[in-house]
Amino acid sequence: MSKKLKISIVALLLLVVAYVYASPYLTIFQIRQALKNEDTTALAHYVDFPSVRQGLKDQFNAALLKKFPEDEQGREGGFAALGTLLASSMVDKMVDMMVSPQGVSMLLQGKKLKEGLPYSAYSEPQPVQAETQKQSPQEQVNYRSHYQSLNQFVVEIQQAEQRSKMNVIMQRQGLSWKVTQIQLPMQQLQ
Repeated sequence: MSKKLKISIVALLLLVVAYVYASPYLTIFQIRQALKNEDTTALAHYVDFPSVRQGLKDQFNAALLKKFPEDEQGREGGFAALGTLLASSMVDKMVDMMVSPQGVSMLLQGKKLKEGLPYSAYSEPQPVQAETQKQSPQEQVNYRSHYQSLNQFVVEIQQAEQRSKMNVIMQRQGLSWKVTQIQLPMQQLQ
């Protein structure tokens, strides 16, 4: 093998490794551009909605189970079981409503959970709209990102006035990345 061929192969391998390492950062850049341009169609390309929905349903249902008391033998009472069943059904419907391109867009901008729901779900939409207009996403939201494993990347989103963080989990799918889970702070779930 000639020296030029060896150098070319090494350079090509380095470029591939650099791209693989930088690919989640490129995806984050593209997601931010979609958020900035309010392009929910482009944003939807980077989100695995069924996976995000299921993850949020699991989080809400786990928080609900902690709220209902158990008796001495570790069994739920009859009313608690009925309440859990009804609440779980409501949670599923709420999450299905919230996890839309618009709802995920609001969450990724660090806005409050209730802002991701359609205004018809609240009796007083004006204060929410005013709060949304006041908030400058770049000034009040901090983002940190890091690899959790070779195929998993985490973006931490924290509002400046709050201690709690929301984690956005991205999974590698081939050479691209998709948001597969949004982990809300437990304080927001209670």
